[in-house]
Amino acid sequence: MKKMKYVLSFLFVFTLVFAIAGCTGQALEVSADDTYVTLDINPSVELIVTPKEKVIYANPLNEDGELLLADLDLIGLDLEEAIDLIIEEAINLGFIDLAAEETLVSVSAISQNNTYGELIRNRVKENVNQAFLNRAMMGRAEDKGFTPEFILEAEGYGVTPGFLFLAKKAVEVSDELLLEDALLLTQEELMTIVHEARLAQREVAQALRNEFFAARQLIVEEYLPQIQALEADIALDTTELAALVAEKDALVAEIALGEGDLVALQAQLEAVEAQIVLDTDALAALEAELAVLVAAFHEEMFALRTEYHEQTAAMHAQMMEQRQLRIQEHRAAVEEFMNQMQERKEEREQAIKDYQGNRP
Repeated sequence: MKKMKYVLSFLFVFTLVFAIAGCTGQALEVSADDTYVTLDINPSVELIVTPKEKVIYANPLNEDGELLLADLDLIGLDLEEAIDLIIEEAINLGFIDLAAEETLVSVSAISQNNTYGELIRNRVKENVNQAFLNRAMMGRAEDKGFTPEFILEAEGYGVTPGFLFLAKKAVEVSDELLLEDALLLTQEELMTIVHEARLAQREVAQALRNEFFAARQLIVEEYLPQIQALEADIALDTTELAALVAEKDALVAEIALGEGDLVALQAQLEAVEAQIVLDTDALAALEAELAVLVAAFHEEMFALRTEYHEQTAAMHAQMMEQRQLRIQEHRAAVEEFMNQMQERKEEREQAIKDYQGNRP
């Protein structure tokens, strides 16, 4: 039964990815060698990066992240250029304080290929450091730390903290995925779910997103218990049907020997065959009922997503207006800072390099 549950859960994951991909019109490009990266400046963003250091996906992880990425198109850029643009935009929008004594950027990276994951993490940190050095700013990248509670939770599941973080992100953005099922997936599958689902959500402000999640949860609570109950019934009927088929085969073999009360055996065989027909029909009816229920579930989810995305157009326009206001607010200070950049770099370059070299 547990195996049956996992099989059905994977079918839900496949359906989810297919449905979201169909809505966005985007082809899946995530591979097992790609790396999932997060950068925390506050704003916080996530990227997916190929082994050739190309950004194939970028998404905000909080409200400030949405503002940061509102006018940035990082897809297809080299990692170095993308990181530089992120730092530049964070400065322009005032998220990086030009008067601060230091600026820290937390970096995490996870890949199914550990070699690529380590390489990309180091390259991200190098590029962050270079972006600060180019602007003569006392800033550096450091590895993201996890709380002891989070590390303990990951150990309990038998996974790394980075993998648990990615699994929870996939659960957060998916329509049906549960954490217990997410932990059974590969990193590539988790990145695909995050990648495709985030494409449909990246322009949404936090308040509207929360409303969507609440409505989505009501739909899940309505349908999921019914779906799980039908799955359990199907698993039980499948087991009983298999036992009847085994009993039928044994009777056929016994009759073939020509021994015993053949009339009674034949009657017993006919009764078993009749029961097999009844159970097969009952199983087919349950499977049909499950298919109808799952279809209704996804139909409601699709309708909710459609309404949700229609509401984001005005929110996006408002976000772009906010972005412009922040740029205007910080423009004078940023221009003055940049005009003095070369002079400041000559004075502080070695000190910045020493500071960055002492990073954790």
